[in-house]
Amino acid sequence: MDKREREPQWYELARKGPFPEIKFTEEAAGRVVRQIGIDGSSLNQVLPYGQRRRVIRIRMLSTAVVLLLLLLGAGALVLGSDGVGRSGGFNPLEVSGAGMIEPPTAGQVDLSDAGLKRTAVQVMQEQLGKRYPYAGVERQKEGESDIATVIFREGDYSARVWINTATGKVIRLVMDGIYKPEDIDSKFVDEAMAQLRNAGYKGKFTVTGLKHFVHYGTNDDEQGIQTDDLLMGNEGQIDYENGVYRSSTFRMGEEEVSAEVKQAGLKAIKLLREQGTEHLYSIKRTMSPTQDVLVLTYGESERMATTVLMDYATQGILQVEDIMLFDGNSFNSADPNTNLLNVDKVKLQLSAAAIADEMFGIRLEEYTFVKEMSGIGTVAFKSPDGATVITGSYNRSGVFYMMQQTPAPAE
Repeated sequence: MDKREREPQWYELARKGPFPEIKFTEEAAGRVVRQIGIDGSSLNQVLPYGQRRRVIRIRMLSTAVVLLLLLLGAGALVLGSDGVGRSGGFNPLEVSGAGMIEPPTAGQVDLSDAGLKRTAVQVMQEQLGKRYPYAGVERQKEGESDIATVIFREGDYSARVWINTATGKVIRLVMDGIYKPEDIDSKFVDEAMAQLRNAGYKGKFTVTGLKHFVHYGTNDDEQGIQTDDLLMGNEGQIDYENGVYRSSTFRMGEEEVSAEVKQAGLKAIKLLREQGTEHLYSIKRTMSPTQDVLVLTYGESERMATTVLMDYATQGILQVEDIMLFDGNSFNSADPNTNLLNVDKVKLQLSAAAIADEMFGIRLEEYTFVKEMSGIGTVAFKSPDGATVITGSYNRSGVFYMMQQTPAPAE
């Protein structure tokens, strides 16, 4: 099982906070093409997060990109005021309910290059509500099938549609888009605002845009069109998955949290490293239907930061992550796993216990090492009662840059 599948989804949602970069870039699209097996098997994972150890750097380097794009290309509207969005604008909730892409009727499909392009344009219009300029077509074999990948691109955003050239059936698609406030359906904005208010947010919310990501036919365990949507604002964000509300994240002022909370955050990051910035850059709160998480970010920006996740109600530490301790050289070798495999396991367990015992108030020596939940650069331990898992990520020096506790996955 992939580590990202084991980790509660709201941990990632909480970490990325306002303005996360979830864009499906051309580089990511290229990875999709490379990952499709020559036997035509579906991808294990298509979302552009990649393996977590690589994502840590990408996420920190790109958190401000979305906001910058919007400031350059669009205005902002205060949610709840007149004129937010427009009737008939793009509504991702309508797209998410589209389900499967129906195969064409035999004998009634144009299998010429022009016909395949028209099919791809129609799908793109249905999923994005707009069209990108045509960028070309790529052809490849998947098992015994001949596949054409029709590509459209506009700036940093793209749409790719894989079509079986013998049947005209759309077998796969990956596309993303960004929308200015005035291009978003006002009904969706109103629905999202209601979710934000229900989550307890009482301040203003200035909508800056919408990010929409779609994929289909990319994972064996997913049925139909899969969507991820992010309504962005200066004050936070509202997340949807497959048309269902997932979480809200909004900024908080320092005066809204106690001195004890701030002190607990500082104490937690000092368990990972003795020196470094103690500047509290931001405080955010992420709420989902099942969790309520406080996120303290330390540093001078979101780029190279230390984050502390705490349970909002109990103020217990859930996760601490210090990007400055991440060592990219851990993966710089002919076999990028070699450096991490050579880390002394006894030293690793002692180091993990020194951090986890104080951070979570436990005795890690009583926990059991879980081989199937551990991997290159990651180690996991399960509590005696089997209810909790402690997971740590480390660099080639055996120094932990992330430590977290999560509920154990269902057997």
